[in-house]
Amino acid sequence: TISFSTFSLLDSARMFLFSLTLLILAYSVEQSSAHGPITALSFGKDIQSYMMLQLDMEPVKEAISICSWINKKTADGAHDAWFTYNAPSRIHEILIAGRIRGWSYMNKAHIANNQAVPSNEWHHICITWGYETKTRVLYFDGKAIAQQASGDVKLTMGGSIAIGQYHTKATMEAIFNNGHWFGGELLKLNVYKRQLEAGEVSKMFSSGMCSDFEDSLVGEAFLRWETILYATERHGTITEVPITCPGDHWNVLYFTDFYNKVVDDEILKKMEDQFEVLEEFRGHKIDEPLIQHLREHH
Repeated sequence: TISFSTFSLLDSARMFLFSLTLLILAYSVEQSSAHGPITALSFGKDIQSYMMLQLDMEPVKEAISICSWINKKTADGAHDAWFTYNAPSRIHEILIAGRIRGWSYMNKAHIANNQAVPSNEWHHICITWGYETKTRVLYFDGKAIAQQASGDVKLTMGGSIAIGQYHTKATMEAIFNNGHWFGGELLKLNVYKRQLEAGEVSKMFSSGMCSDFEDSLVGEAFLRWETILYATERHGTITEVPITCPGDHWNVLYFTDFYNKVVDDEILKKMEDQFEVLEEFRGHKIDEPLIQHLREHH
């Protein structure tokens, strides 16, 4: 048992904050379903900010699903494409924009819908297609909002993928249309080599941005978010943005993420032998005023 009387007030405050930090971090590891930092990518509002890949698309020739959390920063009338795949002589083979009601294409066919996507909010978008089912499905926040027959077509090979820009070339030429940049944020953009089922898309959304649900689909992945985040060349202004997860999904690498957690019996129990001072803060949120009070008075 540590007694505060054996230390100076400053030492006591430091010891308290240090131990509280360790407790919060340890508790967050126990409670969080996220593995490691939750990091989004923010794209500059210009035609210089993009990522591009040229991959062997054979694994997704007969089925593909593209899912991502997006935080668009443009008005709903903007053509803010965040994923394009163009093949030789097949512009818009795949195209997804923040404005999904006008710019959602699969197999060069527009998936008509009336879904508006609010700006400055995180939403989940999925577009799926399968040769076997011969259907294209567009999902918004876990719900299928449009579905159409695709007919007897397969994905055209030999093209390039652009992320963050509206691209119309099948090659790796960085030629973009001014004003058609994405300029928003992406998180967990994954491409799967099969048509995800409605229940899987629903679960992906309902599990939340900070869940590890995508880990259960690793074996189905064609292009993983980790590859985009850590192994794909960035051009222009693309910055990493740490995401503070809601509720108990705390990011163990960011100390401030435990703010707004309430001092409750569980926290008190784990610290009762060392820091009786917490008792007076029962029910109080762990926030800046509390930390400042502890620094000044304990």
